[in-house]
Amino acid sequence: MSQVNIIQNNAAMNHYQNHPLAGATDLDSAMTKLWSFYKRHFIGMYIISVAMALISAIITSGLDLSAMQATTDPSEMLALMKGMAGPYALILLVSLVFAVLLHVWVLEKPLAGPDFLPVLLKQSLIALVPYLAVMIIFTIIAVVLISIGLVLLVLPAFFAVFYIATVMLFALPLTLTESRNPIKVVERSFRLAHSHLWPNMGWVVVIILIVLVAALVIGAITILPFTGSFIKSISNPEEAGTMLEMSRNPLYIALSSLLTSLVTPVMPILAFLLYFRNRGDEVLAEITTETEPAVRVEDLYPPMPPRE
Repeated sequence: MSQVNIIQNNAAMNHYQNHPLAGATDLDSAMTKLWSFYKRHFIGMYIISVAMALISAIITSGLDLSAMQATTDPSEMLALMKGMAGPYALILLVSLVFAVLLHVWVLEKPLAGPDFLPVLLKQSLIALVPYLAVMIIFTIIAVVLISIGLVLLVLPAFFAVFYIATVMLFALPLTLTESRNPIKVVERSFRLAHSHLWPNMGWVVVIILIVLVAALVIGAITILPFTGSFIKSISNPEEAGTMLEMSRNPLYIALSSLLTSLVTPVMPILAFLLYFRNRGDEVLAEITTETEPAVRVEDLYPPMPPRE
C-alpha cells in the first residue's frame, strides 16, 4: 500500500475513531456494542426498515403466485416467470436502496450534526451505483462458490454460504468510507475478511443464528391472527392457496413488516463492527511498519570532538 493511500485511509479512520461501533475486540464486546447501539439508535433504523419491508411486501402481494402453482405447462410457467422478473427486480432494487440508507444511518448518525439529513441522502446517492456493481460481482462469486460446494458435499456448500456472507458484509462499509471503485471494494472486502477469517466468520454465524431464531419467533407471532388459514393449508394441500391470499391481507402485510423490521438493523450494525475491528488492526499494522531507520548505540551518546 502506497504512502498516499495509507494517509488517506488513516484520515478516514480518524474521522470515525470515536464511532460507538469501533473498538470491539471479541464476541462479548461486539455483542455489548451491538445491543447498546441498537437501543440508542433504534427509532431511525426501525423507520427505514419498516419502509423497506412495507414497499417490498406491497410489491410481492401484487404477484399472482397461485397461477404458477396451478399450471403444469412448462412454456406457460416460463411465461409467468418472465412476467414476474420485473417485480422481483424492483424488490431487489428497493432492498438495495434501503440497505444503503440503513448503512449510512448506522455510520453517520452517531457523529451527526444539524445537517444530517442532507448527508444521509448525499452519501446514499453517491454509494448506490458503485454498491450495485459490487453486489453483481459478489453474486457471481457466490454462485460459483456455492455451486462448487454443492458438487463436493453439502457441508462445503454451507461453509461457502457463511464465507461469502462474511466477505460481503464488508462491502458497504468500504464503499461508504474508502472507495467507490467496485473492483477495489471487492478486493478489500476479501482482504479485511481474511485478516481474522475464523473469528470474523464466528461472529457472523452467531449473529445469523440469533437472527434466524428471532425470525422464527416473529413468523409465529405474525401467523397467530391467521391460525385457521394456516392449519387449513397444512391439513389440506388443495387449500394451499389460502396462504397466498393471507400474504395479500393488509393486516398480515402491516404486522409482518412491523415485526420483521425489529431484526433488520442487526446485520448493518454487525457489518460496521467487523469493518472497524479489522480496519483498525490494519491501520495499526501500517503505522508500525512505517518505521524510521533503526537506532544505533552510537546515536545514544553525543558525538566525540574531532581529534587535533
